[in-house]
Amino acid sequence: MYETRESEAIRQRMEELRCDLDEDIQEIVEGARDMGDWRTYVRTYPWACLGAAMAVGYLIVPRRVFRMQPDAQTIAELAKQSRLLATSAVPTKSSARGILLAIVGNLVLRGVSSFVGQQAGKLFASEAVDSQQGDQP
Repeated sequence: MYETRESEAIRQRMEELRCDLDEDIQEIVEGARDMGDWRTYVRTYPWACLGAAMAVGYLIVPRRVFRMQPDAQTIAELAKQSRLLATSAVPTKSSARGILLAIVGNLVLRGVSSFVGQQAGKLFASEAVDSQQGDQP
């Protein structure tokens, strides 16, 4: 009789632990899902995200090039200082082609990145569902 109460207490404690474990796993899965979603960070830390976006934008945008039409003497001085930058004022076909290629490449990269993110989300969600179904008696 003493063993039955003890074994019943052990069974009840094991059932409580299983329920707690299921809840903990669900919280971990939700937390992992939130960590991968950039919208969560924007909702939680809007000013920090705005500052980070501004800093990245500042670093990405190239500096403005100082242009002038110097005379021969100024060109000679700049060449001596190694600050001479010669550019063509006429756009070439390769630059337009390069811009188009960069745009298409960016679109393809974003599409692949989105696809990989979706597949990873499906994989993690299916693993969480499988583990929850495996824990149920």
